[in-house]
Amino acid sequence: MARIVVVGAGMGGLAVAARLAVKRHDVTLCERSDAAGGMLRAVAGTDAADGFSFTSGPAVLTLPAVFRDLFLKTGAALEDCVDLVGVDPTTRCSFDRGATVVDIPNATRAGAAAAFEAAFGAGAGADWNRLMDRGAAMWGVMRTGFFEVPAEPDKPRSPAGGLKDFRTTMPWRKLRPFVRGTLRDPRQRAHAERFALDAGLDPRRAPATVAVLPYLEQTFGLWTVRGGLHTMAEALHARCLDLGVKFRMGTEVAEVSEAGGRVDGVVLADGGRLDADAVVWERSAADPAAVPGYLELHLALRGRTAGQPYRTYLFPDDPAAEAAALFGTDADGLPADPTLCVLAPPDRAPEGHEAWTVQVRVPAHGTAGAPGRRLDWTRPDLRESAVQTVLDLMARRGLPVADRLVRHELRTPADLEQAVGAPGGAVAASPVAGGQPNRSPVPGLYAVGASAHPGGGLIGVGMGAASVAELIGKP
Repeated sequence: MARIVVVGAGMGGLAVAARLAVKRHDVTLCERSDAAGGMLRAVAGTDAADGFSFTSGPAVLTLPAVFRDLFLKTGAALEDCVDLVGVDPTTRCSFDRGATVVDIPNATRAGAAAAFEAAFGAGAGADWNRLMDRGAAMWGVMRTGFFEVPAEPDKPRSPAGGLKDFRTTMPWRKLRPFVRGTLRDPRQRAHAERFALDAGLDPRRAPATVAVLPYLEQTFGLWTVRGGLHTMAEALHARCLDLGVKFRMGTEVAEVSEAGGRVDGVVLADGGRLDADAVVWERSAADPAAVPGYLELHLALRGRTAGQPYRTYLFPDDPAAEAAALFGTDADGLPADPTLCVLAPPDRAPEGHEAWTVQVRVPAHGTAGAPGRRLDWTRPDLRESAVQTVLDLMARRGLPVADRLVRHELRTPADLEQAVGAPGGAVAASPVAGGQPNRSPVPGLYAVGASAHPGGGLIGVGMGAASVAELIGKP
C-alpha cells in the first residue's frame, strides 16, 4: 500500500483518487477550496427559496463511456448514481439574428446531414459527412495512440504513429484552413470552429484534430445529468469517501518535497507537510496570456419559451472575426460580437419558469500590465456592462429575455480564479491539445487535469486519470 497525495479535487483529481483507492492505496486528497468538483459545481447561494438553481462549468457530457468505466470499476454503475439523459437536439444553431436556425438531432449521421441540407442548401449535408469521415479516421488513430496512453518525458507522444497515421491526423494543419477546405457554407464553418472556441482554442491556430470533437458528439451522443452535471461530481466525491479516500478541504499545497532524488511528500501553505510515496497534482490552470476565460450569466426567468432546446448557440454576424477579437492583443474591452451559448435545462426552475445559463468566451482576468489579452474582471463597471451586453446581444439575435428577468448571477474569470485557483480564470478545455506529461522526470510525481495529457474537458481529464492510475499501478 503506497501513500499517495492527490492535489486538487476537480474531476481529474477525484477520478484518479477513486481509481487509486480501489487499487488499495492509502489516498489523501488536498483541496484549497471548501468544495469538490473544481469548475463543476452548484452556484453558491442560488438554490434559494425562489426555486431557481444553476450549475457552473461544463453542462454536457460527450463519450459517457469514460465515466461509465470509472464508476463501474470503482464500485457501481454511473446510472445507479446519477440520472443520465440524452440531449436532443444536441444543439440549436441560430444564425443571421435568428433568421436561420438548425436543430441538430442527437447521435444520427443521417439526421445531422439532413438538418444541414435543409438549412444551408444542397450539398451541405454531404460536406458535413466528409468532415465527420475525417473526424472518424482521426479518432481511429488518436484513441489508442494518444488518448488511451500516458505521456511520459522519455516517451514523446504524438497522435500519429506511422506514415498513414501521420497523413490522417495532419499534425501540421490548422483547423480553420482544414474546415474551409471541407465545408463551403460559412455558417457551417462557424459551427465546426465553435468546438475550438468552446475549448479556449484559437481556430486559426488549433490543430485540425479538433475535428474529432464534433465526430464524437455526433457518434456517441450528447448527454447531461438531471439536476445538473455537478451532481456527477458530487457522486464521485461520495464514491471516493466510500473507498476510504481522506479529504483535507481548505488545504492548499505549496510545493512537492523531494529526498534522495524522488518525491517524499508535499509542503502545505500553512507550513505543515504530508509524507507520500507518490504525488498526483491536478493541473487545470492554463496560461492566461494564451487561453481566454469564460463568463457565465445565470438568468432566472418568468414564464417559459415554447420549444426552447437544452443548448442554443447564438452566432454573431461575422463568426470568422470572433477569433481575432478574442485572441488578439491589440483590442481592449469585452469582444463586441461574441458567440453566446444558451443553456436551458428543463428542471432547474419553479413550474412555469426557466433557469438559463449563458456562457461566453472572454479574455482572462488580469490587472494592468499583465501579458496577453486580459481584463480586470473585478471592476464593477466591467461586470455591469457585461451583463447588459449579453442581454442586448440575446435580444438582437432573436432571444430577448430582459423583460422576463427575475434575477441574475454573474460569474467572471476573476470569480473562477478565486474559486479554483486557476490564474486569470483561464482553464484549458480541449482533449486534443495535449499538455504536460502524466509522469514527471522526478520519480513519484504525476499530473492529471486539463493542463496535463491528453488535455481538458471531461473526456480528457477522465482518460488522463485512468492513465495515471495505471502508471502508478497496484501496491
